[in-house]
Amino acid sequence: MQRFDVVVVGGGPAGAVTARIAAEAGAVVLLLERRTRIEEPSACAGLISPRTLSVLGVSDACVVRRPRGVSFHAPGGGVLSVRTTTDRALVVDRSILESELLARARDVGVDVRLGATATGWRDGVVRFEGAASEETAVGAVLVGADGPESQVAAWAGLPNAGSLRALQVEAESADPEPDGVCVYVGHLIAPEFFAWSIPAQAGCTRIGLAVSDLIDPAPYLDSLLAQRFPNHRIVSRIEARIPIPSPRRTTADGVLLVGDAAGHVKPLSGGGIYFGGLCARVAGRAAARAAKEPHDQTEHLLYYEDACRALIGPETRFGATARSIRDALDDDDWSRIFAILNHRDLLALVAERIDLDHLRHMVPHLLSRPRLWRPLFALWDIVRVRTREPGGIAGPHDEFL
Repeated sequence: MQRFDVVVVGGGPAGAVTARIAAEAGAVVLLLERRTRIEEPSACAGLISPRTLSVLGVSDACVVRRPRGVSFHAPGGGVLSVRTTTDRALVVDRSILESELLARARDVGVDVRLGATATGWRDGVVRFEGAASEETAVGAVLVGADGPESQVAAWAGLPNAGSLRALQVEAESADPEPDGVCVYVGHLIAPEFFAWSIPAQAGCTRIGLAVSDLIDPAPYLDSLLAQRFPNHRIVSRIEARIPIPSPRRTTADGVLLVGDAAGHVKPLSGGGIYFGGLCARVAGRAAARAAKEPHDQTEHLLYYEDACRALIGPETRFGATARSIRDALDDDDWSRIFAILNHRDLLALVAERIDLDHLRHMVPHLLSRPRLWRPLFALWDIVRVRTREPGGIAGPHDEFL
C-alpha cells in the first residue's frame, strides 16, 4: 500500500491542474484516471476564452480554430450576427489539451495512472482497479474531479449537482459558417437549454445540444441535423452530463470536490473549463496544505470554498438569473427579442466588449449608452411579464456560491 498526501480522482482539466498545483506546493500526489487513452471522443464543445489557457498553464498547441463570428438563430428564423476583430474565443482539441495538462503534472512529480478506476474510499484509504489487479493507496486528502455524477461526492456524503443531458456529434462537411459559431434557441430546438455548432479541425464541425435531465436529447439533435445540416456525415457521437450549479457543500472531512464534480460551471452556457481551472488552482494549494497540516485541515478546506465563492460567485449569480430568464421564454418571445436586439449599435457594442467568462461586465457598458436604452426597455418589458408569471424566474440567486 502506497502513501500519498493527495489523491485526485479524475484526470480532466480540473483534476490535472489540481494535481499539478498540489505537487508544486510540495505534496506527494497520485492521480487516477479511468480512461486508458486521452484521445477518446469528448462531448465538450471546446469553446473557451483566450485567458483560459494561461489559467490552466498550457500552450496554444490545442487550439484548432479562432472563430471571429457568432450567429444566434431564433425559432422563427431570425438571425443575429456578431463579428469581432480580435480573438474573443478559441476552439480547442480537448485530447491535446488534456495530454499536455497530464504531461505537465508528470513533470512536477505527479504519479499519473491511466486506466485506473477508483472503486471506493474510507478512512483515507482509496481502492482502485488498475490494469491487472485491485490496489489501494492511503491519502491524507481526497480530491473528487470525477464529473457531475461524482463517486467521490457519494463516498463522502456530499450531494451531487443536478445535471442536463448533452449530446454532441462531430460531423464532416456540415457547417454553413466555417469560420463562426452558431447558437440555436427555442423549446422546439433544445428545451431548457440551447443547441450549437462550432467549427473544429479542418472540415469538421461539432454540433450538439443539451436538454433537461428527463428528456431524451437524441430526437432533438437528429431533427437539428436534418433541418440545418442535411449534408453532414457523422464521425463520432457521444452523450455526457452538464452540471447545474447549486448552493451546496463541496468539502467534507479530508475531501474536496472541484470542476464539474463541484458544479464549477457557467450557469448560462454550461462551460466549465475556465471556472474549473480557476478553482483547481485554489484546490491544489488547499489540498497540499490540508495534507501537510492535518490539525488545520478543516480550516484549509473551508478556505477553499470561500476562495471559490470569491472567484466565481458573482458571475455564477448573474448567470443563474440570466438562465432562469432564458428558460422562462417561449418561442414567440424569442422572435420578439431577436427583432429588438437587431440594432446596429447594440450589436457593435457586443462585438467590442463581449467576454465569455464575465458576461455581467456587459451590463454597465450597455447602460452607459443612452441610444441603447429604447431597445433595452423594450427587452425589459418582455422579461418583466415572464418574471411575474407562475413558473417564471425563481427569485434572487444570492445563495449560489
